[in-house]
Amino acid sequence: MDKERIQAALDRARMYIDYLTVASDVNVPEAVVADEHRFFTWDNEKRTPGVKPYLYDWSYYNGVVMEGLFDIVEAGGDRDGKMSDYVRRYLDAMIVTGSDGKKRLSPNLAGYVDHHGADCYKTAALLVRASNGHDDYMEICRELYRDLTDETYVNSTGHIVAKEYTEAALGHNYWHSWAGDKPPKFKVWLDGIYMLQPFIAHYAALTGDTAQLKLVNERLAWVASSMLAPNGMYFHAANSQRDVCPFHWTRAMGWYGMAMVDVMEVLPEEYIEERKASLRLFVEGMLKYQKAEGLWTNLADWPVTATNRLETSGTAMIVYTVLKGIRHGWLDKSYLNAAVRGFLGMVDWKIRGDHLEDIYLKASANNTNNYEIPEYYLPDEGKGAGPFIMAYSEMLY
Repeated sequence: MDKERIQAALDRARMYIDYLTVASDVNVPEAVVADEHRFFTWDNEKRTPGVKPYLYDWSYYNGVVMEGLFDIVEAGGDRDGKMSDYVRRYLDAMIVTGSDGKKRLSPNLAGYVDHHGADCYKTAALLVRASNGHDDYMEICRELYRDLTDETYVNSTGHIVAKEYTEAALGHNYWHSWAGDKPPKFKVWLDGIYMLQPFIAHYAALTGDTAQLKLVNERLAWVASSMLAPNGMYFHAANSQRDVCPFHWTRAMGWYGMAMVDVMEVLPEEYIEERKASLRLFVEGMLKYQKAEGLWTNLADWPVTATNRLETSGTAMIVYTVLKGIRHGWLDKSYLNAAVRGFLGMVDWKIRGDHLEDIYLKASANNTNNYEIPEYYLPDEGKGAGPFIMAYSEMLY
């Protein structure tokens, strides 16, 4: 591909990323976190009127934006240290010192993380990565890991997550949500695989918990066998091979792809060949539906329409997944052009002025078509801006 075109796209992407984060006079981490009436501009799930429930600063869509910046740091793209500083300012703003002298997540900002569901744990993966293994970040991770994996730990609502909200029949996967003490219509969502497994895997690898790493592999293997559709893509959610939410939402599949490559970084070698085969199958299934512009539609196997647009978040996730898979040698370099085309397509078609367009807000795996709501295509939404930053970081390599 044309190196000058690629460099121009990288420069344009970097301008957007800087404008959204480190150069923004609005998205100032400590100021946003400290004020219940302020929100990051990418936080489109904020509640109105302007009072923040405590989950929303410690949310996965804030977490993926910050984790994308940390990816840039690790890729050598933090020219002046501003991104590393920005990420740590966000994390530090979430932490308070208890009466016992221990550092923990602020109960006002993340108070019900131990019983709400999968989404609440995603940002913990960033804490593991930003920790040196024994600092305050790691102490917080220890508590969050206990919430998920300790079969003796009773959470703040009197339940044991590791026993009550995981099932052997689901490959020991967690229910996507356990708030309200009852399962959702579909217990396993591709979204939730990404929210939980990279955190669990990285912490388990750091602490030598081989039993939990075995479970992580089992969970991914269940998804690979139970949620794969005949067309080579994956269902958004499922309770079994026969009981599925029959939509192929690109972002859900993107969450799953990112989960695979993020987990494979730390899985024991004995599981890697199995996961490589699943990764190749996933990528080959997705590439069949890549459009001429380089992007994927919101529902990947449906044509482009006014309500099923070329969509940014899912595209960014697939680009990240493929590029990271190639970088680690899990995927053949023959997939490279498709991934680069995806990145260039996002820059060419979706960066408009200072904004990244056509990021779908949310979709529920409830067996209804809630994937084509025109009002849900938004600019700069965190669930797309974060993965776009991650895709950019992989382009740097």
